[in-house]
Amino acid sequence: MTTPADFPAIPYPWQQTSWQRLLDQHQSQKLPHALMLAGQKGIGKSCLARALAQFLLCLSPRSGLACGECRSCLLNKANTHPDMKLIGPEEVGKAVKIDQIRALADFVSKTSQQGGYKVAIIEPAEAMNINAANALLKSLEEPSGNTLLILVSHVPSTVMATVRSRCQLLTLLTPATDQALPWLSAMVEDGDAATLLQFADGAPLTALGLLEGDGLEQRREFQSCMVTIALGQSSPLDAAKKWLDSDTVELMNWLIAWTHTLACHLGAGDVERGQLPDEALTPLVKGLDPVLLYRYLDKIMVSKRQLLSGANPNKQLLLEEILMDWRALARLSFGRARQA
Repeated sequence: MTTPADFPAIPYPWQQTSWQRLLDQHQSQKLPHALMLAGQKGIGKSCLARALAQFLLCLSPRSGLACGECRSCLLNKANTHPDMKLIGPEEVGKAVKIDQIRALADFVSKTSQQGGYKVAIIEPAEAMNINAANALLKSLEEPSGNTLLILVSHVPSTVMATVRSRCQLLTLLTPATDQALPWLSAMVEDGDAATLLQFADGAPLTALGLLEGDGLEQRREFQSCMVTIALGQSSPLDAAKKWLDSDTVELMNWLIAWTHTLACHLGAGDVERGQLPDEALTPLVKGLDPVLLYRYLDKIMVSKRQLLSGANPNKQLLLEEILMDWRALARLSFGRARQA
C-alpha cells in the first residue's frame, strides 16, 4: 500500500477514474493550464496533484506514472526540480502571501529549464489572502505554454470566484466505504478501521492520521461530549470553555462530520458512514426535523468559512452558540420523538 510520502506518487484506488481522465486529457493535448482539485480534506487530493506533476515532468513515464528513476524524477524526489514549484502557507493556519504568488508569476513567465512542462501546486488554495488571489489572476489569464497550475482546495466555495472561474474544476468525491475501508484496514494493523473511518467522516487519510498522537482519543472525547450535551448531562458552556485551546477550524470539521452521521440515519436510513455513536441518541434521530438539522449544518459551514476567510470571531462565543444550538436541537428532537 502506498502512502503520501512514497515516490513517485501513485493515485489512491478510489481516484482511478479521475486519474484516467487526466491522462486522457494529456494524451489528447486538452489538459487545461489551470486545474482545481476540490473535495473533502483527507481524501488524497494532494497525492493526485503530485502524481500529475511528477508524471508531466518525468522524462520516461511508465504505465501512466512517473518512472521514479530519470534525472527529472530524481530532482523531484529531492524537491530541487527547477520546473516544479510548491506553494502553501509558511506556517500552519497562516495565509499564502502575495510575495509567494509574485514569485510564482516570475516562475510562470520563464521558459522551462528542462524543456518540458512547468508545474506549480498551490495548497490549500483557500489560504490565499485577497491580495494573493488577485495577484494570481494575471498568471491564470496569461498562461505560458506547457504550464500547469494546480490548485488544491478543501473548500472551493471560499476561493475567490474570479480565481475559480479561470480553473477547470475536478471535484473528487469522498470514497465509498467499500473502497476506503479495505485500504484503511491494510494500513491499520491494530485498530478498528471502521470506527476510524466514521470519526473521519469517510476521509481515509484523515482516519489514518487519527492514530498519530492523541488524535483518536480527542475524537472520542468530542463524540462523548456531544452525546452528553444532547442528553442534558453536561453544559454547552463548559464544553466551549474546554475546547478553547483547540483548533477551531478542525472543531468545525468534527461538527460537520457529526452532523453528517446524523443525517445518514434520516430518510432511507443510510448508515454507510457508521452506526450512531450512542444508542441513547436513537430517539433523537427519530424526532429530528431534517430542515432544522440542515440549518444547523449550514450555520457550522458559515462559521467555518468565516474562520478560513481570515475573520477573527470571538472563539468562545462562537463555540458557545453552536453547542447551545446543538442542545436546543437535541431537546426539540427528543420532545418530538416522545409525542410521536
